[in-house]
Amino acid sequence: AATAAAAGHCMHGEPVTASMASQPSLKGWQTWGGRHVFLCDGRFMVGPDWGVTCFAVALTTVLSVAFWIFVCPTLAGAPLVTSVGMLLYALTLTLLVATATADPGILPRAPYVDDAESLANASAERFVEVRGVTMPLKWCSTCRIWRPPRASHCTECNVCVERFDHHCPWTGQCVGLRNYRYFFGFVLSVCSLCAYTLVVSALSFLHALAAALTDATSGGDRVGVALDERPVPAALSIATALILLCVCPLLCYHCSLTCRNATTSEEIKGTFADRANPFDQSCPANCRHVLCRPLPPSRLHLRSAAAEELGGPMILRNDGGGGEGGGGVELPMAAADEGPPPLRTATLPGSEGKRRPAREQSSPDDVPV
Repeated sequence: AATAAAAGHCMHGEPVTASMASQPSLKGWQTWGGRHVFLCDGRFMVGPDWGVTCFAVALTTVLSVAFWIFVCPTLAGAPLVTSVGMLLYALTLTLLVATATADPGILPRAPYVDDAESLANASAERFVEVRGVTMPLKWCSTCRIWRPPRASHCTECNVCVERFDHHCPWTGQCVGLRNYRYFFGFVLSVCSLCAYTLVVSALSFLHALAAALTDATSGGDRVGVALDERPVPAALSIATALILLCVCPLLCYHCSLTCRNATTSEEIKGTFADRANPFDQSCPANCRHVLCRPLPPSRLHLRSAAAEELGGPMILRNDGGGGEGGGGVELPMAAADEGPPPLRTATLPGSEGKRRPAREQSSPDDVPV
Protein backbone atom coordinates (compact mmCIF):
# COMPACT_ATOMS: atom_id res chain seq x y z
CA ALA A 1 0.00 0.00 0.00
CA ALA A 2 2.83 2.38 0.82
CA THR A 3 4.45 1.64 -2.52
CA ALA A 4 1.23 2.28 -4.40
CA ALA A 5 0.67 5.56 -2.57
CA ALA A 6 4.17 6.82 -3.31
CA ALA A 7 3.88 5.72 -6.92
CA GLY A 8 0.69 7.75 -7.19
CA HIS A 9 2.50 10.81 -5.89
CA CYS A 10 5.31 10.13 -8.36
CA MET A 11 3.07 9.88 -11.40
CA HIS A 12 1.22 13.07 -10.57
CA GLY A 13 4.36 15.05 -9.78
CA GLU A 14 3.30 15.70 -6.18
CA PRO A 15 5.96 16.39 -3.56
CA VAL A 16 7.04 13.46 -1.46
CA THR A 17 7.83 14.03 2.18
CA ALA A 18 10.93 12.78 3.94
CA SER A 19 8.77 10.45 6.06
CA MET A 20 7.48 8.75 2.91
CA ALA A 21 11.00 8.48 1.53
CA SER A 22 12.27 6.89 4.75
CA GLN A 23 10.07 3.82 4.29
CA PRO A 24 12.50 0.98 3.52
CA SER A 25 10.17 -0.66 0.97
CA LEU A 26 10.36 2.31 -1.39
CA LYS A 27 13.05 3.08 -3.94
CA GLY A 28 14.20 6.45 -5.13
CA TRP A 29 12.11 6.43 -8.32
CA GLN A 30 8.95 5.57 -6.33
CA THR A 31 9.29 8.75 -4.27
CA TRP A 32 10.27 10.94 -7.20
CA GLY A 33 9.03 14.52 -6.95
CA GLY A 34 9.39 15.33 -10.65
CA ARG A 35 6.99 14.58 -13.49
CA HIS A 36 9.01 11.84 -15.14
CA VAL A 37 7.72 8.37 -15.95
CA PHE A 38 9.82 5.36 -14.97
CA LEU A 39 10.03 1.98 -16.66
CA CYS A 40 11.53 -1.39 -15.67
CA ASP A 41 11.78 -0.68 -11.94
CA GLY A 42 13.46 2.69 -12.42
CA ARG A 43 16.02 1.55 -14.98
CA PHE A 44 14.68 3.94 -17.61
CA MET A 45 13.35 7.46 -17.16
CA VAL A 46 11.38 9.44 -19.74
CA GLY A 47 9.95 12.92 -19.55
CA PRO A 48 6.31 13.95 -19.21
CA ASP A 49 6.04 14.54 -22.98
CA TRP A 50 6.81 10.93 -23.87
CA GLY A 51 3.72 10.81 -26.11
CA VAL A 52 5.23 13.44 -28.40
CA THR A 53 8.44 11.42 -28.47
CA CYS A 54 6.50 8.37 -29.63
CA PHE A 55 4.90 10.50 -32.35
CA ALA A 56 8.35 11.66 -33.49
CA VAL A 57 9.52 8.04 -33.66
CA ALA A 58 6.41 7.01 -35.60
CA LEU A 59 6.73 9.93 -38.04
CA THR A 60 10.40 9.20 -38.69
CA THR A 61 9.66 5.51 -39.18
CA VAL A 62 6.76 6.06 -41.59
CA LEU A 63 8.72 8.48 -43.77
CA SER A 64 11.79 6.23 -43.79
CA VAL A 65 9.85 3.04 -44.64
CA ALA A 66 8.06 4.85 -47.47
CA PHE A 67 11.46 6.03 -48.72
CA TRP A 68 12.92 2.51 -48.67
CA ILE A 69 9.94 0.89 -50.39
CA PHE A 70 8.81 3.46 -52.96
CA VAL A 71 11.89 5.59 -53.72
CA CYS A 72 15.08 3.56 -53.41
CA PRO A 73 14.07 0.80 -55.89
CA THR A 74 13.49 3.43 -58.61
CA LEU A 75 17.17 4.41 -58.73
CA ALA A 76 20.35 2.67 -59.81
CA GLY A 77 22.32 1.19 -56.95
CA ALA A 78 19.16 0.62 -54.89
CA PRO A 79 20.82 -1.61 -52.24
CA LEU A 80 23.47 0.99 -51.48
CA VAL A 81 20.93 3.85 -51.44
CA THR A 82 18.68 1.86 -49.09
CA SER A 83 21.56 0.90 -46.79
CA VAL A 84 22.64 4.52 -46.35
CA GLY A 85 19.06 5.53 -45.57
CA MET A 86 18.71 2.74 -43.00
CA LEU A 87 21.99 3.72 -41.36
CA LEU A 88 20.89 7.35 -41.00
CA TYR A 89 17.50 6.23 -39.68
CA ALA A 90 19.10 3.96 -37.06
CA LEU A 91 21.50 6.74 -35.99
CA THR A 92 18.64 9.24 -35.67
CA LEU A 93 16.50 6.93 -33.53
CA THR A 94 19.45 5.91 -31.36
CA LEU A 95 20.29 9.52 -30.54
CA LEU A 96 16.61 10.35 -29.98
CA VAL A 97 16.24 7.51 -27.48
CA ALA A 98 19.53 8.45 -25.80
CA THR A 99 18.38 12.06 -25.39
CA ALA A 100 14.94 11.04 -24.14
CA THR A 101 16.08 8.46 -21.58
CA ALA A 102 19.39 9.85 -20.27
CA ASP A 103 19.61 11.78 -17.03
CA PRO A 104 20.11 15.36 -18.27
CA GLY A 105 21.96 16.33 -15.09
CA ILE A 106 19.18 16.46 -12.51
CA LEU A 107 20.15 17.82 -9.10
CA PRO A 108 18.71 15.77 -6.22
CA ARG A 109 16.27 17.50 -3.91
CA ALA A 110 16.77 18.16 -0.22
CA PRO A 111 13.33 17.39 1.29
CA TYR A 112 14.63 17.52 4.86
CA VAL A 113 15.12 21.30 4.59
CA ASP A 114 12.20 22.72 6.55
CA ASP A 115 10.00 25.63 5.50
CA ALA A 116 11.72 28.10 7.80
CA GLU A 117 15.17 27.38 6.41
CA SER A 118 13.84 27.43 2.84
CA LEU A 119 12.22 30.82 3.42
CA ALA A 120 15.42 32.19 4.94
CA ASN A 121 17.52 30.95 2.02
CA ALA A 122 15.05 32.39 -0.49
CA SER A 123 15.68 35.88 0.87
CA ALA A 124 19.46 35.40 1.20
CA GLU A 125 22.11 36.23 -1.38
CA ARG A 126 24.94 33.96 -2.38
CA PHE A 127 27.60 34.44 -5.04
CA VAL A 128 30.39 32.46 -6.69
CA GLU A 129 33.35 33.64 -8.67
CA VAL A 130 34.09 31.95 -12.00
CA ARG A 131 37.20 33.13 -13.88
CA GLY A 132 37.00 36.48 -12.17
CA VAL A 133 33.28 36.97 -12.90
CA THR A 134 30.94 37.08 -9.90
CA MET A 135 27.74 35.10 -10.45
CA PRO A 136 24.76 34.75 -8.12
CA LEU A 137 23.59 31.44 -6.71
CA LYS A 138 19.83 31.02 -6.81
CA TRP A 139 17.78 29.19 -4.22
CA CYS A 140 15.15 26.78 -5.57
CA SER A 141 12.19 26.70 -3.22
CA THR A 142 10.80 23.59 -4.94
CA CYS A 143 13.92 21.43 -4.83
CA ARG A 144 15.21 23.26 -1.74
CA ILE A 145 18.79 23.52 -2.93
CA TRP A 146 21.18 26.28 -3.97
CA ARG A 147 21.50 25.87 -7.71
CA PRO A 148 25.06 26.02 -9.11
CA PRO A 149 25.79 28.44 -11.95
CA ARG A 150 24.05 27.60 -15.24
CA ALA A 151 21.53 25.33 -13.52
CA SER A 152 17.84 26.09 -13.78
CA HIS A 153 14.50 24.64 -12.69
CA CYS A 154 12.45 23.11 -15.50
CA THR A 155 8.76 23.76 -14.96
CA GLU A 156 7.81 20.97 -17.37
CA CYS A 157 9.72 18.24 -15.53
CA ASN A 158 9.67 19.97 -12.11
CA VAL A 159 13.39 19.36 -11.45
CA CYS A 160 16.59 21.40 -11.38
CA VAL A 161 19.06 20.55 -14.16
CA GLU A 162 22.77 21.35 -14.39
CA ARG A 163 23.81 23.46 -17.37
CA PHE A 164 20.16 23.65 -18.35
CA ASP A 165 19.69 24.45 -22.03
CA HIS A 166 15.95 23.99 -22.67
CA HIS A 167 13.09 21.52 -22.43
CA CYS A 168 12.67 19.73 -25.75
CA PRO A 169 9.08 18.58 -26.40
CA TRP A 170 10.14 16.26 -29.24
CA THR A 171 12.39 14.24 -26.95
CA GLY A 172 10.07 14.81 -23.97
CA GLN A 173 13.08 15.57 -21.80
CA CYS A 174 15.17 18.44 -20.50
CA VAL A 175 18.41 19.07 -22.35
CA GLY A 176 21.27 19.71 -19.98
CA LEU A 177 24.79 18.83 -18.95
CA ARG A 178 24.59 15.05 -19.45
CA ASN A 179 22.49 14.73 -22.61
CA TYR A 180 23.27 17.87 -24.62
CA ARG A 181 25.72 16.03 -26.88
CA TYR A 182 23.03 13.43 -27.66
CA PHE A 183 20.56 16.20 -28.48
CA PHE A 184 23.11 17.94 -30.71
CA GLY A 185 23.80 14.66 -32.51
CA PHE A 186 20.06 14.03 -32.85
CA VAL A 187 19.45 17.39 -34.53
CA LEU A 188 22.45 16.82 -36.81
CA SER A 189 21.27 13.34 -37.74
CA VAL A 190 17.73 14.59 -38.45
CA CYS A 191 19.15 17.18 -40.83
CA SER A 192 21.33 14.55 -42.52
CA LEU A 193 18.44 12.08 -42.85
CA CYS A 194 16.07 14.70 -44.24
CA ALA A 195 18.68 16.09 -46.66
CA TYR A 196 19.50 12.60 -47.93
CA THR A 197 15.81 11.69 -48.32
CA LEU A 198 15.10 14.99 -50.06
CA VAL A 199 17.93 14.64 -52.58
CA VAL A 200 17.22 11.01 -53.44
CA SER A 201 13.44 11.54 -53.65
CA ALA A 202 13.88 14.62 -55.83
CA LEU A 203 16.18 12.66 -58.17
CA SER A 204 13.61 9.89 -58.44
CA PHE A 205 10.85 12.35 -59.28
CA LEU A 206 13.07 14.23 -61.76
CA HIS A 207 13.82 10.97 -63.58
CA ALA A 208 10.09 10.39 -63.99
CA LEU A 209 9.59 13.98 -65.11
CA ALA A 210 12.40 13.70 -67.66
CA ALA A 211 10.87 10.50 -69.03
CA ALA A 212 7.48 12.26 -69.32
CA LEU A 213 9.02 15.20 -71.17
CA THR A 214 10.61 12.92 -73.76
CA ASP A 215 7.47 10.83 -74.18
CA ALA A 216 5.38 12.22 -77.06
CA THR A 217 2.31 10.29 -75.93
CA SER A 218 2.22 11.82 -72.44
CA GLY A 219 0.18 14.87 -73.50
CA GLY A 220 0.58 18.43 -72.32
CA ASP A 221 0.53 17.89 -68.56
CA ARG A 222 3.98 16.33 -68.18
CA VAL A 223 4.26 17.23 -64.47
CA GLY A 224 0.91 15.57 -63.79
CA VAL A 225 2.10 12.42 -65.54
CA ALA A 226 5.24 12.35 -63.40
CA LEU A 227 3.17 12.88 -60.24
CA ASP A 228 0.86 10.02 -61.21
CA GLU A 229 3.82 7.75 -61.81
CA ARG A 230 5.80 8.62 -58.66
CA PRO A 231 3.62 10.36 -56.09
CA VAL A 232 5.58 9.14 -53.05
CA PRO A 233 8.94 10.67 -54.11
CA ALA A 234 7.17 13.97 -54.76
CA ALA A 235 5.42 13.89 -51.37
CA LEU A 236 8.62 12.93 -49.55
CA SER A 237 10.50 15.76 -51.25
CA ILE A 238 7.97 18.30 -49.98
CA ALA A 239 7.75 16.79 -46.46
CA THR A 240 11.50 16.58 -45.89
CA ALA A 241 12.02 20.07 -47.32
CA LEU A 242 9.54 21.47 -44.77
CA ILE A 243 11.26 19.59 -41.93
CA LEU A 244 14.66 20.90 -43.06
CA LEU A 245 13.33 24.46 -43.03
CA CYS A 246 12.57 24.00 -39.33
CA VAL A 247 15.52 21.88 -38.20
CA CYS A 248 18.41 23.46 -40.14
CA PRO A 249 18.12 26.86 -38.38
CA LEU A 250 17.98 25.00 -35.07
CA LEU A 251 21.19 23.15 -35.93
CA CYS A 252 22.92 26.40 -36.93
CA TYR A 253 21.78 28.03 -33.68
CA HIS A 254 23.15 25.22 -31.52
CA CYS A 255 26.40 25.22 -33.48
CA SER A 256 26.72 28.88 -32.53
CA LEU A 257 25.92 28.11 -28.89
CA THR A 258 28.46 25.30 -28.78
CA CYS A 259 31.21 27.43 -30.30
CA ARG A 260 30.57 30.08 -27.61
CA ASN A 261 29.90 27.63 -24.73
CA ALA A 262 26.51 29.25 -24.16
CA THR A 263 23.04 27.81 -23.55
CA THR A 264 19.58 28.59 -24.88
CA SER A 265 18.42 29.52 -21.39
CA GLU A 266 21.26 32.02 -20.98
CA GLU A 267 20.54 33.54 -24.38
CA ILE A 268 16.84 33.99 -23.61
CA LYS A 269 17.48 35.44 -20.15
CA GLY A 270 20.38 37.60 -21.33
CA THR A 271 22.61 36.25 -18.57
CA PHE A 272 25.79 37.52 -20.21
CA ALA A 273 24.31 40.41 -22.14
CA ASP A 274 26.15 43.01 -20.05
CA ARG A 275 29.24 41.01 -19.06
CA ALA A 276 31.68 38.48 -20.45
CA ASN A 277 30.80 34.80 -20.44
CA PRO A 278 33.41 33.25 -18.10
CA PHE A 279 32.86 29.81 -19.61
CA ASP A 280 33.73 30.96 -23.14
CA GLN A 281 37.34 30.05 -23.97
CA SER A 282 38.07 29.44 -27.64
CA CYS A 283 35.95 27.79 -30.31
CA PRO A 284 37.94 24.49 -30.38
CA ALA A 285 38.14 24.37 -26.58
CA ASN A 286 34.42 25.11 -26.24
CA CYS A 287 33.51 22.36 -28.71
CA ARG A 288 35.70 19.85 -26.90
CA HIS A 289 34.30 20.90 -23.53
CA VAL A 290 30.64 20.72 -24.57
CA LEU A 291 30.65 17.73 -26.90
CA CYS A 292 33.72 15.59 -26.19
CA ARG A 293 34.62 15.77 -22.51
CA PRO A 294 33.83 12.70 -20.36
CA LEU A 295 30.33 12.83 -18.93
CA PRO A 296 30.14 13.32 -15.17
CA PRO A 297 28.39 10.53 -13.28
CA SER A 298 24.71 10.88 -12.57
CA ARG A 299 23.78 12.22 -9.13
CA LEU A 300 20.65 10.06 -9.08
CA HIS A 301 20.35 6.61 -7.52
CA LEU A 302 16.82 5.81 -8.56
CA ARG A 303 16.92 2.11 -7.70
CA SER A 304 18.50 2.59 -4.28
CA ALA A 305 16.45 2.83 -1.13
CA ALA A 306 14.68 6.17 -0.97
CA ALA A 307 16.32 6.96 2.37
CA GLU A 308 19.72 6.73 0.67
CA GLU A 309 18.60 8.77 -2.32
CA LEU A 310 17.43 11.60 -0.11
CA GLY A 311 20.28 11.34 2.37
CA GLY A 312 23.64 13.01 2.70
CA PRO A 313 26.02 11.56 0.07
CA MET A 314 24.85 13.90 -2.69
CA ILE A 315 24.60 17.05 -0.58
CA LEU A 316 27.56 18.89 0.85
CA ARG A 317 26.79 20.96 3.92
CA ASN A 318 28.91 24.01 4.43
CA ASP A 319 28.55 25.82 7.74
CA GLY A 320 30.76 28.71 6.78
CA GLY A 321 33.09 27.87 9.62
CA GLY A 322 30.40 28.61 12.15
CA GLY A 323 29.19 25.08 12.83
CA GLU A 324 25.53 24.65 13.60
CA GLY A 325 23.78 27.94 13.21
CA GLY A 326 26.79 29.38 11.44
CA GLY A 327 24.79 30.44 8.43
CA GLY A 328 25.88 27.57 6.20
CA VAL A 329 24.07 26.59 3.04
CA GLU A 330 23.69 23.35 1.14
CA LEU A 331 25.15 23.03 -2.33
CA PRO A 332 25.15 20.09 -4.72
CA MET A 333 28.40 18.19 -4.40
CA ALA A 334 30.67 18.09 -7.45
CA ALA A 335 32.12 14.88 -8.79
CA ALA A 336 34.73 13.40 -6.50
CA ASP A 337 37.48 13.51 -9.11
CA GLU A 338 36.94 17.17 -9.96
CA GLY A 339 35.35 18.47 -6.82
CA PRO A 340 35.97 22.10 -5.90
CA PRO A 341 37.40 23.25 -2.61
CA PRO A 342 34.90 23.85 0.20
CA LEU A 343 32.88 27.03 0.02
CA ARG A 344 34.44 29.94 1.85
CA THR A 345 32.47 33.02 2.78
CA ALA A 346 33.78 36.52 3.22
CA THR A 347 32.38 39.93 4.06
CA LEU A 348 33.26 42.35 1.29
CA PRO A 349 33.41 46.12 1.54
CA GLY A 350 29.94 47.61 1.26
CA SER A 351 28.27 44.24 1.79
CA GLU A 352 28.01 44.17 5.58
CA GLY A 353 25.32 41.80 6.71
CA LYS A 354 25.62 39.66 3.55
CA ARG A 355 27.58 36.45 3.31
CA ARG A 356 29.45 36.08 0.05
CA PRO A 357 31.65 33.20 -1.12
CA ALA A 358 35.21 34.18 -1.80
CA ARG A 359 35.79 31.23 -4.10
CA GLU A 360 33.58 28.47 -5.39
CA GLN A 361 32.95 26.46 -8.52
CA SER A 362 29.90 24.39 -7.83
CA SER A 363 29.56 22.13 -10.83
CA PRO A 364 31.94 19.82 -12.71
CA ASP A 365 30.73 21.48 -15.90
CA ASP A 366 31.80 24.88 -14.66
CA VAL A 367 35.34 24.04 -13.52
CA PRO A 368 37.67 25.88 -15.95
CA VAL A 369 39.79 23.58 -18.03
